[in-house]
Formats: sequence, structure tokens, C-alpha cells
Amino acid sequence: MEKVSVLLISSSFPDKRFFESLETNNAFIEEVILPLPPKDVDVDLPLRFVGEELPTEKITKADLRNFLVSKASSDKVLFVSDSTYLDEDFVEELLEEREQTSADVVFANPIYIAGEEERLENLEQPYGKEKTLISSLAIENFVPEWGVLTTKTVLEKGKGFDPFLEDYEFYDFLYRNLDWLSLRLSELTYFSQEVKDVYVDTSWRSYVLRRMLRKYDWKTEVFPYLSWNEREDVAKATALTLVGNQLFKYFDLMNASNCYREALLSFHNQETLRRLIASLKGMGFFEKVRELLSPSQGLSEEEIEKELEVIGGIEKVIKELETAVQEGKVLEALAAATELAEVYDGAPLYNLFGVINWIKKDLENAYRFFHKAVTMNPLDKDFLFNLSSVAKELGREEKVEKLLRILLSEAPVEGRV
Repeated sequence: MEKVSVLLISSSFPDKRFFESLETNNAFIEEVILPLPPKDVDVDLPLRFVGEELPTEKITKADLRNFLVSKASSDKVLFVSDSTYLDEDFVEELLEEREQTSADVVFANPIYIAGEEERLENLEQPYGKEKTLISSLAIENFVPEWGVLTTKTVLEKGKGFDPFLEDYEFYDFLYRNLDWLSLRLSELTYFSQEVKDVYVDTSWRSYVLRRMLRKYDWKTEVFPYLSWNEREDVAKATALTLVGNQLFKYFDLMNASNCYREALLSFHNQETLRRLIASLKGMGFFEKVRELLSPSQGLSEEEIEKELEVIGGIEKVIKELETAVQEGKVLEALAAATELAEVYDGAPLYNLFGVINWIKKDLENAYRFFHKAVTMNPLDKDFLFNLSSVAKELGREEKVEKLLRILLSEAPVEGRV
């Protein structure tokens, strides 16, 4: 009978429900490896605690994955977090799927739980067309991170997980190896994944995406459906705009704006221009937006007037908020900022939320808001100063340095086009 090593990637000890879900799959589990100090848990499971063997220095999630893989007794490994709950027969069904297809990575449909709400994801079957996931530019939408079965052999062939990455390391592994990896969805298998923290550091997603786009050929592998042979200038502009749109979703507005600029140099079009304006507006570069608002860019007088009115209104409210904060009217400023957030999602606003939380002595939330502001615009000195100041109080200076490194040190996406 085939069995798997279940690897817990977490710094938190799981609750009772976690172990109960594993017990329903016990017949197919060789061991459950936990990177935590042992605790008294009344379960019928082969638990292995390896916390004392972990390196004493700070380790990334990728380090932890690599370490637990090295400790696994079985060649087959199943990645879970402390809030992953497996359905009955889950492991058996994934093992059967792998045996029938010889797929390198097998996964199931997730049911995401946020409070009392549940969201079922019926994923698409990527088997046999794995390289099309490159074109999605968002592989996380097609493969879950947890409840995933693979083997030590596959992980070794793919060079494991990059220790530099603090998040998104699993998807980086997939992106790097899509030219040979086979991915299989077990279509009738489900697991539950509790969403404990809604905050996601999307800078790592942007970094991995930009790095991935240097590995693959844009014409034949990333955007093969574009008409490169007919109008290369249009195809290149379209490709760069699509990349910019995904970076925009990851809140990396600086690199998104660089993509839009390069796209416009290849082929000037109104859609890319509007996306560039949205990026600069989100970064808080209102004067640069005004420079673009002219008939020479192909915009009508009506469009120009409307956009000028919008950015003028945003600037006015932000200045009023800054004044209110300086005068100590924190509650009033918070209410006004929350109202503004309904129509404007930009770095200056996140910076203001950070300042408000800093004044309230809520350093954790202040750090998160400043981090978001800098992710969106790492060129603003005020945003950088605020993030660095809070990071110093929290002992996270290295994280800020790393953030700037991944946002600024990588050249703008050029692509092999």
C-alpha cells in the first residue's frame, strides 16, 4: 500500500480539526512531520516533531519546505498548512490519480473558508496543457498551494524551493519547471482551507512573475496566440499591457507603469494609456498624470476635464486628511480616509492609514499599510521613511531592504520578443 509523508508548513500548532481530518486518511499516511515542539495530542497518527533539528537562524517558508522534504521517509509528500482540512479518502484519491496518470504534481479542488463563508473552487484541468498556465500570468488561480501531492524525486529534479523567497515559493517552483512538469487535478476530490489572514504580500508574486517572464520566450511560450508575424508592434504592446495589468493586480504599480510606457512606445493606444494613467494615479504621481492629459495623446477635451476633476478631488481630500492628522483629529481623519477608499485605492491613502495606526500605537497594522504604500510606490521618500521607521521598531529592517531589492533591483520587464 502506497503511503505519503504529510509535511506541515506552518509556525502555528494545528487545532484538533486538523488532526481529525488526517485521521480519516491514516491508512495512507506514513508520517506527519511537524516543525514544532511536541505537544500532547490524543490522535492515532504517526507524528514526527523535528523542531529541534531546524536551523537556529531565521528561515524562510522555502527553507522550511526544503528541510521537511529532506526529512520525509516516503518519496511521496503532501504539503499542508495548519488550517488545511482533508476530506475522507482524500489521500487515497490523490494517490490513485497519480498512479493512473503518472503526474508529477496532483492536487484537488479547494473550499476556502473565511469566517462563516465558504467558497468552492472548481478548478480547470491543466493536465496535458501545462504550459498554457504561463500565459495566465497568475498560476495561483489554477493550482492551490496546499493539499498538493508530489514526490521528493520531482522536487529534486526541479531544484527545490528558492530560499530567497519569503512567500510564493511554491508557485515559483511550478513556473520554473513548467517546461517539463505534469500537473493533474483530481477533479472529484476536495479539501477545505481556512483563510486566517487576508493580508498578502503581493510583492513576491510580482517578483516571481517578472523573473519567470525572463525565462520563457514571449512569442512562442508566453503569448503564442498574438499575431507576432502580422503586426509585431501591436503584439508587443498587447503583451506588455497584459503583463502590466497583472503587476497592477499585484499592486506593483511602478513596474506596471514601466510596462505600459514600453507598450506605448511600441504601439500607442488608448487602453494602455488609460492603464498608465491609473498606475501613476495609484502611485500618487498626480502631476505626471496631468502631463499625460492632452489632446496630443488622443484624449478628448471631455475625457481630460473629467480626469482632471477626479485627481483634483483626490488631492484635495488627501491634503485635508494630512492636515487633520497633523492637528490630532485622528478619528475624523480615519472616517474620511475610509470614505475615500471607496473611490480611490492609492499609495498616498495607504500611507495615511499607516500614519493613523502609528499614532494609535498599532504598529503591526501601521507596518502593513506602509508596506502596501511602498509596494505601490517605492520611489516616494515619505512612504519609505515611514515604513523604515516602523520596521525599525519591529525589528524588520531586513524585510524592508528585501522589499526594495525585489521592487527596484530587477530591471523592467522586457521579454524575449
